[in-house]
Amino acid sequence: MSKQILQKTWVEIDCDVLRNNLRLLHQAIGTQRAIVLVVKSDAYGHGACTVANIAAAEGVRHFAVAAVEEGAALRRADINDEIILLHPPLDFEIGPALEARLSPTISDLQTAVQISEKATKQAVGVHVEINTGVNRLGFDWQTAPDTIAQIAALPKLRINGVYTHFRSSDGSDGASIKDQLARFQQVLAAVERKGIPVGLRHAAASLVAARFPDCHLDGVRPGLIVYTGAKSTYEEPGGHDESATRLLTPLEQSGSVMSVRTRVLHVRTVEAGEWIHYGEGYRAPRRMTIAVLPIGYGMGYSRLLTNNADVLLRGRRVPVVGTVGMDMTIVAVDDIGPVATGDVATVIGRDGQEETTAAELAARAGTIPYEILCSLGNSLPRCVINERESPTHSAKVARSVAG
Repeated sequence: MSKQILQKTWVEIDCDVLRNNLRLLHQAIGTQRAIVLVVKSDAYGHGACTVANIAAAEGVRHFAVAAVEEGAALRRADINDEIILLHPPLDFEIGPALEARLSPTISDLQTAVQISEKATKQAVGVHVEINTGVNRLGFDWQTAPDTIAQIAALPKLRINGVYTHFRSSDGSDGASIKDQLARFQQVLAAVERKGIPVGLRHAAASLVAARFPDCHLDGVRPGLIVYTGAKSTYEEPGGHDESATRLLTPLEQSGSVMSVRTRVLHVRTVEAGEWIHYGEGYRAPRRMTIAVLPIGYGMGYSRLLTNNADVLLRGRRVPVVGTVGMDMTIVAVDDIGPVATGDVATVIGRDGQEETTAAELAARAGTIPYEILCSLGNSLPRCVINERESPTHSAKVARSVAG
């Protein structure tokens, strides 16, 4: 570690890895394309203000949030680039969204009219969402061209972008991706024939961007691949074509921005046949040494990892034994030599030649890496390392934020 951490359990955010991942992604998709960096849910637990300031210094000019307050917080942190509000604002949110200079998503004509009526100064940039198959938000693709024409005709509105979401967000269903892309392109072609400028056309999130270069359009909308690199985004990539493999290769060599670490709280010997921790879920098969770690489901470490995960100690994997508690988890440390109170254990990240990833924990817990990162990152004290000040993005970068 690059500096002393005075915490028992914490999240470590490595700014150098973030910079590297952004550069590699931009090289892979082409520098002429935009990165719309998704920083909702506090940048998946990484710290939205920290991430956005570093990304802005790396040339990212578009950010995406889910809530008005998320966007307002970025403005307070000196982010002056475009901030796209992915959730269409409710009536009472329109004023605050305009005050924070956000670019709201338009999913229905009524919201567009309300924004137009409440805009008092310069034209408000908006992004229009098209429903091509997720059936969640957005204008249905069959009728979207006419609706976009109506939006474009409203006073004080400017269409900054048009976008869609893929329902197969991991890119595993190539047929559905191609079908949705074709629908989206039909909308874009029809709008172009009407002579309506639509600004930035974006569709692909992390894994679709990695596997389907045809979906890159004017820019991509990544989150996970920037925060974890391609290697740790999923356990079994498989199924991507040759062009997608070429895109993934640089990011395969990158790493995760987030590490999660804790310290040994206590070491003890348990006799054969004794139960370990709550619920009689693990019985010692032999006389064994265990270490207690101050992390648990109350801090985002899932109870589904009971007897079902490894932690790194002294560069070695050690198994979780017994039930994951609210704030304590136990690991078996028989095979790694002496372990002492205060030793650092790695829950996510690298220790020596070994590495644990969010994707690994997600696979064991039966969920997705997004949930693992958000649960841990938003619950634990956060420490930023390898942060370098820049002339324009330094004043308000969050340094150590309690989850």
